[in-house]
Amino acid sequence: MRKGLLLLFCAVLVLMTCTSEDDTHDYELQRTETRTWPSTGINQINAVTVNGEIVVSATTDTLITAIITRACTGSDSVDAEEHIDDIEITESVAGGELTLEADMPDTSERDYRADFDFTAPADNYLDIITVNGDVSLYDMAAGATVLITNGGITTENMHGSVEGTIANGPIHCDMEEFGANESILLATTNGMVTLLLPADVRAEFDASTTNGEITVSGFNTITYTINETNHKAGTLGVGSTNATIDITVVNGDIVIQAR
Repeated sequence: MRKGLLLLFCAVLVLMTCTSEDDTHDYELQRTETRTWPSTGINQINAVTVNGEIVVSATTDTLITAIITRACTGSDSVDAEEHIDDIEITESVAGGELTLEADMPDTSERDYRADFDFTAPADNYLDIITVNGDVSLYDMAAGATVLITNGGITTENMHGSVEGTIANGPIHCDMEEFGANESILLATTNGMVTLLLPADVRAEFDASTTNGEITVSGFNTITYTINETNHKAGTLGVGSTNATIDITVVNGDIVIQAR
């Protein structure tokens, strides 16, 4: 009797072990491809992905280039290979806009990811959406709108109007130029916001945080209409240019500083 129970126990143990191994998707497969488009006639880039980061860097090339990296987990290389094409990458060019979008399967069995790394002429406006991923923009000159659920925004040497909204994550926005009639709108629930501007900028600003502190420093002139620890508003520079800055944070500090 004991021998029979022992054999049954061993059989169940082997079955449980095999099932556990098959259900463990700890192998990740990555596949990279490059797509290009002539930049003539394109003045806006729209990019949407899930579980991936988006990078856009300015180039003097006449092509818009996107390096696309898809990733899929599996129990082994064969399993991951069978499912990596479940990530669909669609593209379209219409009305002066290039749109690149990653569509992920609706499943919890395995992890999917798609990263986009663009190089494009600086005069393209950017409209970017990602869930669970960072966005980095370098030397772009026409402005951007960025929407992230979980991730951070980083810009360097940016020009134009910028709108960045994050549910959870920090924002570091470095503006090389910020001129008349342009606007900056930055908002995050959990994360610090840092905004770097030219020292001689002229703009109206309003910054508030529920749990945090605000610092404004380094500018030629700062005139406050509200000067509280967690709410500051007023004017940077002298004279009106209809340029506006609006920053809202729930949990985190705000720094507005001259470059």
